[in-house]
Amino acid sequence: MGRAARRGVAALFLLLAIVFMLPHTSRALTCFCSSEEEHAANAERLESVLRAYKTVGASIVFIKQGAIADVYHYGRANRADDIPVGDDTLFRVASITKMVTAIGALRLWEMGEFELDEDIGTYFGFKVRNPYFPNVPITMRQIMTHTASLIDYGHYDRALNGDIVKLSSIFTGKLSATDFSRHEPGVHYDYSNFGGGLLGSVIELFTASTADEWMSEIVYQPLGITASYFTPNLPNGAQIARIYDADSMWVKLDSMALTSADAVDDFETHYTYTAGSLSISAIDLAKILMIIAGDGSAAGERILRPETVAEMRAMQNNVGSVRCESDRGLNLNIIKDSIVSGRTLYGHQGKAYGMICAAYCDPIDQTGVVILTNGCDDSTVNSVARIVRDTLGVSWKIIDQHAGD
Repeated sequence: MGRAARRGVAALFLLLAIVFMLPHTSRALTCFCSSEEEHAANAERLESVLRAYKTVGASIVFIKQGAIADVYHYGRANRADDIPVGDDTLFRVASITKMVTAIGALRLWEMGEFELDEDIGTYFGFKVRNPYFPNVPITMRQIMTHTASLIDYGHYDRALNGDIVKLSSIFTGKLSATDFSRHEPGVHYDYSNFGGGLLGSVIELFTASTADEWMSEIVYQPLGITASYFTPNLPNGAQIARIYDADSMWVKLDSMALTSADAVDDFETHYTYTAGSLSISAIDLAKILMIIAGDGSAAGERILRPETVAEMRAMQNNVGSVRCESDRGLNLNIIKDSIVSGRTLYGHQGKAYGMICAAYCDPIDQTGVVILTNGCDDSTVNSVARIVRDTLGVSWKIIDQHAGD
């Protein structure tokens, strides 16, 4: 299929997605609580944690046996207009974006568009090298495990401020010295938003469509999800939570005020959007988490093959072009027994502008928890926010009360 035809198909899918993405009406979800009193008691347990961390607004969703089991909302999405958080509230989810984007990239891997351990420059059409290690290829497996030696304090940060340089210019010549650490690719873990952004470039390279169009086609539209990397692509009337400073209650980010969107696919300049700019509701993010928690399907729709999800969840320690212990899956955090005793959790955290979000699952019993906030005490311990630790602990205690149901 030619590029023009491909763009036409992608545009059609995006149009269909928007039809499916009209704002949800309030609806009653199946609750695994035995009574309204039990639900209220659980809500108070969760709210006590949220209050302790000065949370402005939040949505918490429980997954049990691969389905949404309960939903809790707290506080305000917009304090000035007194709009409460609800089912339809979309949150900016920061680095959880990388986990979601990985699903779109791995769909292309399934299709044979790229190999995880192939030199990524083979696909881009120009060399991508750490100038300190000019003979060492950089691969998708390294990018998806934060071992590619890419750093943010160069062209990535400049691009966030509007100074966008094409990838071919960055990686050709002497410009790239500011974009790499002095660690050899594949031998050292160093968290990189630049790498997360390059996932979007890879998607646009192989699909001849924007990352939003591709994700709408293969994930959002099949699952009836409202989500976008670009706020202006969301349906009219979509309610995105403002992000607040928890101490001052000043607005730190009003995503609804963002009006510019580059709708033209250009993989050489779209290397920031898929690192942290996704807006989505907690309920819809839970649907995506089900894909990872299970066999690659959710809501009766197959999104990824079971073997692809298994590879995504597999610990990428000394695997292929990763020659170190990354202690991660493919764009997945893996937390063993340190937050919820007896469980290994798979998922991702998001942290930006003073807000915290998290989405974690346990594939063993198909349980999961999504926590989205728009401002709170964002202090961390060993890179995991305290509010995430406490909320996940309380949440899984509640879930485990119904283990036999």
